[in-house]
Amino acid sequence: MPLRKLQPLLIGALFVAVVSPAHADERSGARSAGRGGVGLANGSDVGDIARNVAAVSLSERYDLVAGGVAGPDDTWLGRISAADSRTSAVTLGASYSYRVDNVAAPLSALPGWVLADDELTNTTSHQGVAVSMAYPFLGRKMSVAATGRYDWRDSEQEGESDGFNFGISGAAKPWEPVTVAVSVNNALDLGYPDTERTVDVGARWEPGPYLGLEVELRTEWMGDPFEESLAEHAGADVGLTEWLRLSGGWQHEDGLHVVGGGLSLMSDKADLDYSIQGELDSEPTRLWHSLDLRVHF
Repeated sequence: MPLRKLQPLLIGALFVAVVSPAHADERSGARSAGRGGVGLANGSDVGDIARNVAAVSLSERYDLVAGGVAGPDDTWLGRISAADSRTSAVTLGASYSYRVDNVAAPLSALPGWVLADDELTNTTSHQGVAVSMAYPFLGRKMSVAATGRYDWRDSEQEGESDGFNFGISGAAKPWEPVTVAVSVNNALDLGYPDTERTVDVGARWEPGPYLGLEVELRTEWMGDPFEESLAEHAGADVGLTEWLRLSGGWQHEDGLHVVGGGLSLMSDKADLDYSIQGELDSEPTRLWHSLDLRVHF
C-alpha cells in the first residue's frame, strides 16, 4: 500500500524537520520560495504537496523533502513532505511542519495591565499536519484532489488553539509543455489564526528540461478579489547544466513586494535546494533563508 510506504519516510525524516529552520508559508519549500512563491502548477515540487498534489499526480514520482527556513521575528521552522504517484492509481501525499516565532500579539490578546507601547515577548509554536489525495485520469492529463489539514499552536500571550480544515484542487495538461491548476484552500470559516481561506490559480510553461516559467494569482475565498485581496506571483527556473539550476521570482501580497532567488544541485537520487527571499518594503530588509533536501525513490 502506498500509505504504508509514506509512513516510514515521514517518521524517518521527522528528526530532520523538527530541528531545521523555515519561512512565512510552512507548507511550501525552498524551491517555491526561490521562484516567487509559485508551485501550484509545478508537478515536480513535492515540497508544496499540501497545495499542489493535483499537479504532482500528473506524472509518476515517489519523493521525500525535508528542510526548513530561518527568518525575521526569531523564526525557525522545520518541515517534511512526501508523495507517491507511482505505485497506485491514487496519488498520496503528507506533510508536517513545526515553526517557532516571536510576533507581537494583537492588543485584544494582551493582559489588561499591559500598555500599548510595552515590549512583551510572544514566543509561539505552530504545528500542522496535512494529508492529500489525488486521482489522475485521461492518461494523466487531468486530476482532481482533496487535502485535509489539522493545525495547532501554543502562544505565550494568546494561549492554545487548534483547527481542522480542508481544500480541493484540480490540475490539467491542455498540451504537454503547459500545466494549469486551481486550488481552494481552507474552505471552512473556522477563525483559526494560522490559516487563510484563498483561491489560487496557477500556470506553468516548461518547454524543455532546462526552462520553466510560472505565474500564480491568489485571492480571498468568498471575498471580492479586486477590493479585498489579490496577490500576484511570478517565477522562473533555468538549468545551466544537468546538475545546476538557478531560479528567481517576485511576489506582491498584502501590499508588500518580495523578491527571491535560489539554486538547486540536482542528481538522479537527490537534490539540494537553497533560496533567499527579501521584503523590499521593509527597512532594514527582512530576509528568509530556506534549505531543502529532496530524495527520489
